[in-house]
Amino acid sequence: MRQKNQVPGCVKYGCVGCLSIMALGVGLIFLVSAIHLSSEPEDPRPEVRQAEHDLPPAPDLPGYPLNDAPEIPQVLPLPELEDFPEPATRAGRIVLDLKMGDFTIRPGPAGEPIRVEADYDASSFELSETFTPSEDGDWTYEVSFGSKRGWLGMILGGGRHNVDNEVELIIPRGYPVDIVGEVGMGELEADLGGLWIRRVDLEFGAGDHFIEFRDPLPFPMESFRTDASIGSVEVRNLGDASPRSVEIDHGIGELFLDLKGAWRGDSDVEIDFGIGECRLWLPDDIHVDIDRASVSIGESSIDPPSGDAIPADAPTMRIEMSGSVGEVRIEY
Repeated sequence: MRQKNQVPGCVKYGCVGCLSIMALGVGLIFLVSAIHLSSEPEDPRPEVRQAEHDLPPAPDLPGYPLNDAPEIPQVLPLPELEDFPEPATRAGRIVLDLKMGDFTIRPGPAGEPIRVEADYDASSFELSETFTPSEDGDWTYEVSFGSKRGWLGMILGGGRHNVDNEVELIIPRGYPVDIVGEVGMGELEADLGGLWIRRVDLEFGAGDHFIEFRDPLPFPMESFRTDASIGSVEVRNLGDASPRSVEIDHGIGELFLDLKGAWRGDSDVEIDFGIGECRLWLPDDIHVDIDRASVSIGESSIDPPSGDAIPADAPTMRIEMSGSVGEVRIEY
């Protein structure tokens, strides 16, 4: 039996452990400060760079004009399943690893090379890009941008606030591509309209990220997925991409998802967010089934649809959405 005045061992030794951890933390702060004060920062070295790569011949798309976006009809018919080009036909995979900067993606004319244009501080940051073709006609294009010193270098002054880091990726129309990878600390502004995109799978770090589809895609996307940690994510006119599945994970911040556009097939939409504001804009010309739309702590509201009759053969969208803390608003 323990005596009344006896100090529990977990408290006695636990305090020693806590003090040790605190001492270690203070030591690391002093070490980082010493390294920072002893290192002589380099002067900014602005650099402008452009790189491009020719792509294999684009697959034929009968009846679909690729060269100019204005020629693309606003509503494209959904092709029969047997009319879809083979998924492995000269398909491309664009892999992004972008950190600490302002990043832009936009479509380019069909038949032109894929290219990247950058304006950045070469004393602290580096850009690398590689194009890897395969024997069967597939290809992979990797673009990487970040601090030369890693995340610790960013903390220790691995970049200058008076030098903007800007990277732009231009993807030509007419090539089936997947866009995957990570956009870390920074901002992304992407217009993917008119491109032949099969899949988008992107992870976002802290920052403001914006994706839109200004023009319909030639074929419905297979999937659209984003996973963000903290910041703001906005997706506009996703209906013009008509993805069969949509998966959005959002940690902390604002999530704005515009699902309007020319839907050409059924879609399953799954949204999970942690803390913040979540707003959805629904299309009013297709069937929408909201299986779940809830937030554990906060407010949620769903505006009623317009009430106009929807054709029986119109696509159906199924929505499941849940959040932890914040505000949810769904409107048409």
